[in-house]
Amino acid sequence: MNTKKLLIIFILSFVVGFISFVNIYSQDDTKVALVKKIVKDVTYKKAGVSDWDVAKSGVPLKDGEQVKTGAKSLALILFTDGSGLLTVKENAILNIYGKKEGKSLNKNTDIAKGMIGFKVNKQSGNEEFKFTTPTAVASIRGTAGFLNVDDNNTLFFLESGSAEIETRIGTRRNGRVEAGNSARIDAQGDLTIYPSTEEEKRLNEQTRNLSTKKVIIKTNRGIVEIEYFTSGN
Repeated sequence: MNTKKLLIIFILSFVVGFISFVNIYSQDDTKVALVKKIVKDVTYKKAGVSDWDVAKSGVPLKDGEQVKTGAKSLALILFTDGSGLLTVKENAILNIYGKKEGKSLNKNTDIAKGMIGFKVNKQSGNEEFKFTTPTAVASIRGTAGFLNVDDNNTLFFLESGSAEIETRIGTRRNGRVEAGNSARIDAQGDLTIYPSTEEEKRLNEQTRNLSTKKVIIKTNRGIVEIEYFTSGN
């Protein structure tokens, strides 16, 4: 093999290694949130893979990664820039997205199903914080409340602040939701904004209820402790 071919191989190897290094660095630089607390059955899936891993407290979540909770389970998700906290209730699936724009981090939580309580601080500058469901997109800046997705129907309850809602299917509609009001978007894309009901207020209180119970089981191999979330029903 002559010197010219060796030089080409060396250059190609260097380029491939450099690209791999850049990709790894970029992935590390896209940490959007972290799992602050888990109760019972909580898993997460990295972007581009098919297997779910068991989530632990402190696990970072990067752009495009998913979180899933099982029955009687709970996860608290904290965004790394301190902009918001999500309470992921049982049997929920969500995707976490984040894109840096200069010093700003634009965040989007895509909720496939389940109930998510949220408390989001007022965003600085042009930063965006969005919730996306199969039927709607909610843009918020400093609000608290919850979202529930069931059979592609979206319920958006606002305890404080305000939000812009836009439907994703059917005849595109949009509206503004103020504190003390709710929005429903059905599977056909119809948007209804109305004063929140007492039942919805009760559901909102449940998203603040983080009480858990612990079962201690004695086995031949030692003591097993199982902690689970109590829904408050």
